[in-house]
Amino acid sequence: MNFDNFKNILITGASGNSAYFFLKKLEKKKFDKVISVITRYKFKNSYFNQFKLKFKIFNGDINDKVFLSKCLNDIDLVLHAANIENSQNIVEVGTEKKIKWFILVHSTMVYSKHSSKRIENRKNIEKNILKLNSNITILSPSMIYGTPRDINMSRLIKFMDRFKIFPIFGNGQNYMQPIYIEDLANAYYNVIKFKEQTFNKRYILAGKEPLKYKDILKIIEKKLEKKIFYIRIPLSISIILIKICEIIFFGKLHINVSQVERLAEDKIYDYSQAKKDFLFNPIGFDEGIKIQIENYKMSKKY
Repeated sequence: MNFDNFKNILITGASGNSAYFFLKKLEKKKFDKVISVITRYKFKNSYFNQFKLKFKIFNGDINDKVFLSKCLNDIDLVLHAANIENSQNIVEVGTEKKIKWFILVHSTMVYSKHSSKRIENRKNIEKNILKLNSNITILSPSMIYGTPRDINMSRLIKFMDRFKIFPIFGNGQNYMQPIYIEDLANAYYNVIKFKEQTFNKRYILAGKEPLKYKDILKIIEKKLEKKIFYIRIPLSISIILIKICEIIFFGKLHINVSQVERLAEDKIYDYSQAKKDFLFNPIGFDEGIKIQIENYKMSKKY
């Protein structure tokens, strides 16, 4: 295979969930070029020993523009899979270094009808980047699931496995369309592979089809082979309860008011452009969560 589009690549967030599967994909394809990666701490460098790939590892903070500038020497492509909040810094320094192409992994959060400081900040980041640059491809995945390290379904699975009662904020009729982690990683690969079609575009990436939240819970319940009793809490009461808990626990909850508000809205996404441009073909939630729960059950045995 011709790897011209992949040459001189730098990956941020390279030890993250989706980057892991992207690197495994490159390994499977026998990619033989050097991959530059940034990881904050040197003791984490050994993480990359698990891959049969060649790495150039930079240790430091990507918010440090001097450090970042050194990392971007002789780089043509940046796959930014770290925090969205770092995107503007990456693009500004990368533009000075004449980077040819930035692929920024952002989020469908920016399409939410609800507003919060975090959402508005992310919208402004994208707006400012796109206003000044014409070599940007933005990927906006929906809720990501599929590994023990995800902060969404993994916590849900553990909770439902441990307790027989589960609270539903709202009526559970809202639609969700989570994306399986390997589908996201494959999207990274194909976006680069089909550069002629994907350069300077933005794509929404989501699961095969939307499902009601209550049906997602039922699927997980069935895969866990558990009997769960659901308690529906009206949205208005849920928000009040979360605000009280935030005060009691000093804001250290795993959920906040903004997340509860967004839980109640439908998150239905059209990924037809991704399907057309780079053959994006995600698996269904039933299939993806089956794999995740099987891996979860195996991990409990050890």
